[in-house]
Amino acid sequence: MRTFGTILIALAMLALIALAGCAEDGEDNRMEDLDSSEVLDVKLGFDFFPERYTCEGENLSPPVEIEGLDESVVSMAMILEDPDAPRGTFVHWLIWNLEPSDAIPEGIPPEGEVSDPVGAVQGTNGFGLIGYRGPCPPPGPAHRYVLRVRALDARLDLSPGSGRSDLEAVMEGRVLQSGEAVATYVR
Repeated sequence: MRTFGTILIALAMLALIALAGCAEDGEDNRMEDLDSSEVLDVKLGFDFFPERYTCEGENLSPPVEIEGLDESVVSMAMILEDPDAPRGTFVHWLIWNLEPSDAIPEGIPPEGEVSDPVGAVQGTNGFGLIGYRGPCPPPGPAHRYVLRVRALDARLDLSPGSGRSDLEAVMEGRVLQSGEAVATYVR
């Protein structure tokens, strides 16, 4: 009896492991499962942030190149974050309601609503300020900065100065395409 019970428990554990593995594999392959037209090619034009785009320079927002936008895209949103920050992921930039374009120019002013050099709405970053604030890690190893671009099926009804969780909530179910670029910075 004891052997039969042990076998049943072992089989049940194997079944649970197999099911967990299937769910995990499905999640890990989300980007791989996307049709190639759903994945954007996002480029910053550098692998290491030039000083002009950091707190040690002019703190200008960097130019962004985006390839592969579908004609059905109505607006775009971007989030720049530092996943290596000492206290967890730190947001450097939230911007949305960008017109679909293959090029976002540098130097978008740190204002809630902007019309020049592009029209957009910006949110509050981890510094508690509206708009872009560049990499400014503590001295030590290099930090990675991930720029996530989302192509959306609508303009977002979200107030200037909103935070990341609000932006992500209103984007839910509206993302047609996505892509990201990564660059590093060290002080």
